[in-house]
Amino acid sequence: MKTAPVFVFLSAIGVTEAFYHAWLEGAFTANWLSVSFAPYASFFGIPYWIFGVVWFPLVFVVAIWYTKLGRSSLGPRFLILLAIGNIFTGYLWFVDLLVIHSFNASYVGLYATNYALTGLVVAENWRSSRAMRDFTVGTAVGMVVGVFFGSFGVALLGITGGIFGAVSGYTSAT
Repeated sequence: MKTAPVFVFLSAIGVTEAFYHAWLEGAFTANWLSVSFAPYASFFGIPYWIFGVVWFPLVFVVAIWYTKLGRSSLGPRFLILLAIGNIFTGYLWFVDLLVIHSFNASYVGLYATNYALTGLVVAENWRSSRAMRDFTVGTAVGMVVGVFFGSFGVALLGITGGIFGAVSGYTSAT
């Protein structure tokens, strides 16, 4: 199954979502400093919207370059790149659910876009890469165990289980 064109398209949607999210955060208004530097609105002083505005264009450019404008297949190495975004969304779920006790649709849309991109990479490389199968099993097991710890547990342990599964798959394949 060739999913590279869908991946490139979804990456472009991620770019659009990131800029929309930045607009919602007031990044393009006169009071963007007060909005961006509110409590829990930044990571080490960097407003969250900046991460989305940098992350999704980066994924989009890498996807265009690596897949030759969507004409070649997605390689399993994309899983490593997307795992970085998934780890960061785990932290954001923590802030949303356990610190602020709230979330909004634009945040969840950005998280879901990164998860969907990860799913496309896994689906395309399912048959050829043990790491993809181990990633899926690790994610599923992590999410089931995470149910006992609430919504954040599902997100955190699902992401962590997937990463551990992929690492074990990569190391056993070499």
